[in-house]
Amino acid sequence: MTAEELALHGVPDSVRVNTIDNAGATLLAAGSEEQRQRFCPGMAAGEIVFSVLYTEPHAGSDLGSMATTAEPAGDGWRLAGTKTWNARTAQAHFGVCAARVRGHGDNAYAATGLFVVPLDHPGVRVEPIATVNPERFFTVRLDDVVLPADALVGAPGQGWSLLSEALGMERTGVCFAGRARRWFDQLVAALHARGQLEEAERVHRLGALDAEIRSCRLLAWRAVQGLAEGRLNGAAAAAAKWWTSELAQRVAWLAFDLLGPAVHSDRHFPDLVLAAREAPGLTLAAGTSEIQLTTLATDLLDGGDPWEEPT
Repeated sequence: MTAEELALHGVPDSVRVNTIDNAGATLLAAGSEEQRQRFCPGMAAGEIVFSVLYTEPHAGSDLGSMATTAEPAGDGWRLAGTKTWNARTAQAHFGVCAARVRGHGDNAYAATGLFVVPLDHPGVRVEPIATVNPERFFTVRLDDVVLPADALVGAPGQGWSLLSEALGMERTGVCFAGRARRWFDQLVAALHARGQLEEAERVHRLGALDAEIRSCRLLAWRAVQGLAEGRLNGAAAAAAKWWTSELAQRVAWLAFDLLGPAVHSDRHFPDLVLAAREAPGLTLAAGTSEIQLTTLATDLLDGGDPWEEPT
């Protein structure tokens, strides 16, 4: 509910998603008691911020191509590699970093480990990336970063399952559905104020679009329910993320097409420029639309049913 309300009120959510939904869920699922005591209270209080260091220059939605490595170094670990497209990293204190653990086979998924990396470590460089997105993105370079043994979350090779579980909340689509609703309501208000609502409804079938937004919210909350009950499968999450993010993007671009740059002075749609700048990244975050459709299609072709109720 918090994620939905923040989206409905236009509050940027990268810090919350990265710190609570991703890093927090990972620590609660597999962190040691010491790790939980050290990080979780500060995360809940907003005093400790995490970044998520998964994506690489040549490994985005498919982390099987990940090149960042973690190898034993005395009693600890040495990490080396480059992560990119990390949101708000300059504000973060730590990062949850996915790395291929040396000595655990050639299969990148089976060899993935997750590590807590202090971003003020002398071997960590955080570099901004110029984008149109309203939230800043960064590249993080790990130059032989030596970490203590307890930087590892869970066990070596457990990282892929933990990473997939942590992405589950983001892939429910609740925040994307909230954006679609907020932007659509502002669009309708702006069109009404301009006397253009009736024509826009006739040409663009705004009533049908409103019904689609209502439906996608229900799908997102069904995914949340499945996650809470421990039965959300990857295909159901992929379907929810795909539909809600594509829909929010479609609403943003329709609004920009109908209202245009003049919206700078339109009090009925204060979010339009922000929505247009954010829209391209919605279908990339938490896995591209192509990856979500591949996940869903694979499950269906294998005879699965992403929304099958437990018996």
